[in-house]
Amino acid sequence: MISRKEFITMSLDLNLFFLRIMKEHSFFLEMGFTPRDKNLADRAGAFRQRFEQLLSRATALASGNVSADALNSRQITTRYTLDAEKLTNFYTGTPFNLELTRREQALQPAGFGMPGTRLEEAVEDLDRRAYQLTGELAAFKERLLESVRTCRTFTLNYPLLIEHILREARHFMNMLSMLVRRESIGGTEELLNQEIFWNRQMAEHAKFIAGLLDPTEEALIDTARMFGREFDELTAEAERTSRQALDIAGITEDSIEGTIRLRDFKAAGTEGLLECAIQSIIIPLLGDHVLREANHYLCIMGVCRN
Repeated sequence: MISRKEFITMSLDLNLFFLRIMKEHSFFLEMGFTPRDKNLADRAGAFRQRFEQLLSRATALASGNVSADALNSRQITTRYTLDAEKLTNFYTGTPFNLELTRREQALQPAGFGMPGTRLEEAVEDLDRRAYQLTGELAAFKERLLESVRTCRTFTLNYPLLIEHILREARHFMNMLSMLVRRESIGGTEELLNQEIFWNRQMAEHAKFIAGLLDPTEEALIDTARMFGREFDELTAEAERTSRQALDIAGITEDSIEGTIRLRDFKAAGTEGLLECAIQSIIIPLLGDHVLREANHYLCIMGVCRN
């Protein structure tokens, strides 16, 4: 059983990260539909707006209550987020709440006071609302994935990408459930589950990057594919460790080292997209999105200073 203060801080850290991720998942889906499926694009856009509203609520509650680790890790926003939103708006015409991003960038970490019952209740309400909305989005993703795989719907998003973001929605919901039950999401056993999960996500990020780069970007494609293979191996090692109840320390060290290098590759890529120095069909916000996920994973493994 975690304390009231732990519940509030863990919940706000989690929501500040994942609500923005879910908002952007909705946007990526929205942009992938053809004119025939305008109704699906509109539904994805409605999810984007609802997650933005909930993220605004989380940001208001987080002022003075978010952890220093969450802020220092740059998993909530990075130095590229605002520019990525501006350029993505220019390319797509989709409006982004830049003031919300600025509010997040101005957040201050938790103080030393003891948060009261009213804040705990407000945060639990946030957790429950986030769970409900994410569940609705997960159901939308699940139906879309089935429709794409049976050739009833076409989208510019890879089927694996839809599966990938569905997996993240379910992961978020699972952790929200644990927090509402006042269970810790940072224990040793949970760390191994997180490693298996995030190593797989990192592998797929690298594969998506390789597939979205222009064919002329051969060196970057080769590097991305190398990361994909490396994280496939790290995922397999973490799964073996879980099955055989082996010491996780060596796997975690390898995961940290690999994720730092992949994080730096993503950061350089995001900067290259913003400067029009990389040829691709990668929307700038996607570059910043996967960078934040690497930062989040590193912080889970104890590397929260970015």
